[in-house]
Amino acid sequence: MHYSLRCGVALCALIVLLTGCKQSVNNTWRETKGYYNTYLNTPAKLEFAEVDADTAEEKLAVMYTPIGEELEKFIRVIDAKDVFPDLKWVEATMERFPWLSGVAVVNLEGKVLMQRPAVSMKPLNFAPLLDENKDFGFRKLRGYVDETPLGNEAYVAMPFFADNEMKGLVVAHFDARSLVELSPHSEELIVLTGKHVLWSGKYQFENTPFAQIDWKQMLGNESYGVFNESGQSFTWLVKYVGEIPIVFGTAAGEESAS
Repeated sequence: MHYSLRCGVALCALIVLLTGCKQSVNNTWRETKGYYNTYLNTPAKLEFAEVDADTAEEKLAVMYTPIGEELEKFIRVIDAKDVFPDLKWVEATMERFPWLSGVAVVNLEGKVLMQRPAVSMKPLNFAPLLDENKDFGFRKLRGYVDETPLGNEAYVAMPFFADNEMKGLVVAHFDARSLVELSPHSEELIVLTGKHVLWSGKYQFENTPFAQIDWKQMLGNESYGVFNESGQSFTWLVKYVGEIPIVFGTAAGEESAS
């Protein structure tokens, strides 16, 4: 199969998986352009124009696919763990997903019942995951991103139960700098969630259009987009990991703002 055709098929599969897309790429582009014009939170004026979507989309598909597949496998594993795990499961999960920083089991008071590795390089903060559990005791993944002096850390947690009563959380956490190593061209990627930049690759994030977008509003309407700014095309998609919307983006061609 021709390379560009393979990439096109891969991207179509990604769009269907991530967005439930029922329309063509061209229709998606027209709607996305409107949302960008509405929701850009910046005094600068961006010029949107029709772009060669194939180039930007194929590039992102190639870079994102190995990461997306790995995240999907990870979600299935942790989403299925709604009972207290044993040490064998914790260690097997760390071995299966070596990009994880660690796995911990905590009770509803935040006490660590089990943790691997035993000592973390970063300070760990489980409190935000537990704060929302006062009225959120049903079975559902949740997560957040914590800012630390050593870099942002993403947390994904699954509640565990005994006798149908919630007893605590199984928590996995990771630094996106380890996750993007799965991509064949990680330096070309931008990874962010809300106000947190998880990875900027070779780019100066503040000088890219991604920094100018109100992502909370954008993600309320779209989960994929392609656009043009100053003659350069950009594309992005979002992957939800628990409650964390992780946005993956890139620029096609030479990057001029680094």
